[in-house]
Amino acid sequence: MARRARAGDDKRARRDDLLAAAAQLFASGDGDLPTVDRIAATAGVAKGTVYLYFRTREAIFADLLLHGWNGVLADAAAIFAAATSRAGKVAGFIAGYVDYLGRVPELLRLDALGGAVERNLPPEHLHDFKRQLAGRLAAAGAVVDEHLALPAGRGGQLLMRSYALTRGLWQTFGDDAETPPEGFPLFQVDFTTELVETLTEYWRGALAAPG
Repeated sequence: MARRARAGDDKRARRDDLLAAAAQLFASGDGDLPTVDRIAATAGVAKGTVYLYFRTREAIFADLLLHGWNGVLADAAAIFAAATSRAGKVAGFIAGYVDYLGRVPELLRLDALGGAVERNLPPEHLHDFKRQLAGRLAAAGAVVDEHLALPAGRGGQLLMRSYALTRGLWQTFGDDAETPPEGFPLFQVDFTTELVETLTEYWRGALAAPG
């Protein structure tokens, strides 16, 4: 029993090492997914070892996406549970959410490649990825429902739409967006400022509307 537990711990540690190596390479790279060869070399293992833990390169980055968004959702749940007033809960969530994305800028860069990642996942891994993400979103949404006294499922909808707004703003104004032309002030905005204002307006309007 003890040996099996130790073996399981060792496997989790090796898997975490591979994920850390992939995250490091992506964060310091040019926006493309690093190769399995580079991930293996950075982790100090043979290339074949990577495939003992992940069937494809994209499976590694799907796990990194899950980990990244799970951090956002965990923070959101904690903030909604801690603040006292409804306005304080919403303002705290938006501030914490934007702060998290600022501290983990590679998350949005990786998320922008989400379509390519998903297309190259084995079907069963893609299903599991979607199931886990949906489950975590539903759990965080249930906390929002409870603390804002919303109908069941409404909190998850608000979080999902906040994500969609974030993704659209990142593609338009984020670090990887095209440089805006001179003389077009609507395009010459700071992503973080725009994200805070957009989410504030969205949540204020959504919570004021019936249902």
